[in-house]
Amino acid sequence: MEKPAATSAQNYWIRSGLFSLLEKMVAMALNLGTAMLLLRILTKEAFAAWGIFILLAYFVEMGRSGLLQNGLVRALATQKDNRKEQANIATAALLLNIAYTILSNLILWLSADWICRQYQVPLLAEMLPVYFLSNLLMAFCTHSNFVQQANYEFRGLFWTSVFYRGIPFLWVLVCWTSGDGVVLWQFSAAVLMGTSLAALVAWRLSWPFMFLVKKIDLQWVLNLLSYGKFVLGTNLSTMFYKNIDKLTLGQLLGPVAFAVYDAAARVTQLVEAPAFSIAAVVFPKSAEKMALEGTSGVKTLYERSVGATLAVILPFVIFVLVFAEPIIRVFAGSQYMESANVLRLTAFFGLFMPFAVQFGTVLDSTGKPAVNFAYTFFTAMLNLALSYFFIIAFGLFGAAYAMLAGYTFSFVLMQNYLHRRFKINALKAFTHVPEFYKTSWGILKQQFGK
Repeated sequence: MEKPAATSAQNYWIRSGLFSLLEKMVAMALNLGTAMLLLRILTKEAFAAWGIFILLAYFVEMGRSGLLQNGLVRALATQKDNRKEQANIATAALLLNIAYTILSNLILWLSADWICRQYQVPLLAEMLPVYFLSNLLMAFCTHSNFVQQANYEFRGLFWTSVFYRGIPFLWVLVCWTSGDGVVLWQFSAAVLMGTSLAALVAWRLSWPFMFLVKKIDLQWVLNLLSYGKFVLGTNLSTMFYKNIDKLTLGQLLGPVAFAVYDAAARVTQLVEAPAFSIAAVVFPKSAEKMALEGTSGVKTLYERSVGATLAVILPFVIFVLVFAEPIIRVFAGSQYMESANVLRLTAFFGLFMPFAVQFGTVLDSTGKPAVNFAYTFFTAMLNLALSYFFIIAFGLFGAAYAMLAGYTFSFVLMQNYLHRRFKINALKAFTHVPEFYKTSWGILKQQFGK
């Protein structure tokens, strides 16, 4: 007997959302654990070098995701019943992934000396050569995960986080418990080991969906590149405007200021877990809604998704505002207590995150990546200009003031576009917050009742 459509849809959201959220929670926990230990082991200058290294790796991965993830998922979704075309698409995507890896390694290699001098982090030069090998393995790891996502399978993402972030965390933990100092190039080696295991597991899990051909279809290469170039630009612009405060601080005030601000920013990044996990699940459904129901389906999906994310974020923001000092003491240690008031300001960034993330999800899934790129690039340039002005005027706190001003202005522009194009009402998302709490409470009561 065939399951009702409503039950099937509910199972998709529960299963996919659980795996995606679990992956983000594991990644968040391991990232925070690694940062907490290194804040206690390293000097502020060495921690800044590690922070720049992690930032560069994030830039590379966000660029890779932008170039390939959404385009590949969207293309495979349109060819569900054509295995030959799926094989052509997957092969073209893998070729682009490898080419992107080689290009990103080359760019990092050429710019390494400039970055080390500009941010006064000479230790970074020891970490990058090992990372180049990790980056190559990530081409196969991410390709496997993208193919799984196109088939509504999220296990690969979870296990990738476990190994890719778990092995470096365990290495830092061993160094801390044994009392040995941390050598940063060895951290790069731990990342390489974690990436190797993640790639093996992800490739194995993707095997039921992995169709490849020997002959490359250049038309699909061009199609994926044509679509992905805008999402690539969007993702890099997003990374740029989200981190321009730290980058500008490091350039203008040095590595110590970067480390102090980064301690607060890493706590704030907790908010990205629900925002991006929900976005990963929403993207395939958003493309489907647009095809079946038009703008009305996308409108409802956007408002409900933002409301669900806000329901998770709001308690976090309130908790941070009240307990900023204890949070910093536990997370970073007493030597970073000046980060507490910075944290109170950066916590407000989270209120803008659900709207911005789902804005990108809607535009990319409905075939408008160029518009998404234009808005995100503008925000990046705006935040860059504001950061220089506010940091020179207000020092450390100026970085947070600049980001709040930039996020507010960008929010107004994005919501104006969504209202005109899809009739989306940003304020209506807040009406779904109580609904989320009520539904969640009902599910919990039902489960405990059983």
